[in-house]
Amino acid sequence: MAENTVEEQAEPGYRPIVPYLELPSDDLDEAYLKVLINKDATAAYLYDPHRRFDSKTGDLDETSLRPAKLEKEGEVWVYTIVHQSFPGVPTPFVGAIIDVPVEGHPELKVAVRANVAEVEPDPENVKMGMKVKFRARAIRKDKEGNDVVIPEFVPV
Repeated sequence: MAENTVEEQAEPGYRPIVPYLELPSDDLDEAYLKVLINKDATAAYLYDPHRRFDSKTGDLDETSLRPAKLEKEGEVWVYTIVHQSFPGVPTPFVGAIIDVPVEGHPELKVAVRANVAEVEPDPENVKMGMKVKFRARAIRKDKEGNDVVIPEFVPV
């Protein structure tokens, strides 16, 4: 009996660049940012497949965290205009920490590090407290032909 020597390859598609970017379909408008929320909804953490416990309450029960989504809108908490980056990354651009509420828990927010796109990278155009909206965007192809998808925010 001959062995199958051809490895099965996954079809090229969208690949999120961070584990907390969830792509439920091929429609990037359906993308969302995934978090883990604790039992009493007092803390939320950007999704990480290795997080097992609630560090806020010290709860060591592995079922103490459940998945949730972030809202689509947030506000700039702090930002910087980046003038130097990795080779191949166009500069300048706006890097920011965005406060984003957890869906169904508006008082509970998570700080998300992301770029603010579609705004001229000038302090006159970006303000702390500025309202922004999440979007997922394919930025390039990887070596396997997948579209690499990033989370970013745009002004509302």
